[in-house]
Amino acid sequence: MAIFLTVISVLLLCQFFFTIWNMKQFPVLKPASFSSDEPISLSILIPARNEEKRIEACLQSIVDQRHHPKELIVLDDHSTDQTRAMVERFAETYPWIRVQSGRALKQGWLGKSYACSQLAEVAASNWLLFLDADVRLKRGAIEAIYNQLCTQKTGMLSGFPEQKTGTLFEQLVVPMMMFTIGCHLPVKWVGKSKNPAFAAAHGGFIAIEKTCYYDIGGHEAIKDSLVDDMALARRVKEIGFPFTLASIHPFVYMRMYESGQEVWEGYRKNVFPGVNRNIALLSSVFCVYTMLYLAPVICFMVALLQLDMLSICLATLCYGLGVSIKATIDIENGRTSAMAFLLPVSILSLIAIGFASMKIGLKKEGYEWKGRRYE
Repeated sequence: MAIFLTVISVLLLCQFFFTIWNMKQFPVLKPASFSSDEPISLSILIPARNEEKRIEACLQSIVDQRHHPKELIVLDDHSTDQTRAMVERFAETYPWIRVQSGRALKQGWLGKSYACSQLAEVAASNWLLFLDADVRLKRGAIEAIYNQLCTQKTGMLSGFPEQKTGTLFEQLVVPMMMFTIGCHLPVKWVGKSKNPAFAAAHGGFIAIEKTCYYDIGGHEAIKDSLVDDMALARRVKEIGFPFTLASIHPFVYMRMYESGQEVWEGYRKNVFPGVNRNIALLSSVFCVYTMLYLAPVICFMVALLQLDMLSICLATLCYGLGVSIKATIDIENGRTSAMAFLLPVSILSLIAIGFASMKIGLKKEGYEWKGRRYE
């Protein structure tokens, strides 16, 4: 057991140093001045389906900015609540805001991709910023976004907003999204490599230049993809446009889910499709996670019973390294590091969701989200 734990500790130490280096590779949105003669224009596009609990705060965060986009269009995707009425109230005060009625879902399309495609059709700017209704912009966000887009000129920009969490299950699972990115995706290669394998994006925040958007086929090219953000990023890289995965949490935040059930259903919908329904890949990742982050805890308990002090020390070292990796990623993304101590529980939760996602995918039972069923 001591030999096994020694090997694990070496692997975790390497992972720790890689993570520190990797998190420093993110380009960072920076505060910037704004000039009215900027060579770009920006349309903020928000697909909304029954978002009355979220849309008001989203719009308020945008109108509270020092500078505003050229236009803001919300697509009411057949909402049955007060979503449309809330947007219309904003439109009465701000003429650059309007609401668009969504068409009936076409066969072969998934709901969000079809909504985004309709928004792109009516957008007048040369940059399109797709936001989810639960996204909030902090002060100075518009200027920072303009600054990055002016520098980049074309292609796509995405990033992971600061994640606000409430329930315990949210705190355990939601930050694991950045944990997997920080541990496994060489961020430097995301911008430099044309290989679509080195791509990651967050569907809540995607800015894409209009020429690039239509050259890659728009959302129609990925109309049946459950993980539309990743599919769009891969298309951008395949065609050869610039792609930036930036650190946007200083200017953007969100609360993706508001209950443990939403976390379970949301992640279950994305995990298996997110690895292209590759059983071997998902199983391999979970085996590695079990070995690195769960096995040391089990070894610690066994060593404690056997009074094996060497193994107890090594297991404690392994646990501490795992916690340090998680804490590093949490802190770099504007979160507290307190939940890092529950990393083994987060890993167990993620594995449970992953296998539930795989089960549904293999049995073709269909994933349910916001009243729609997806295959």
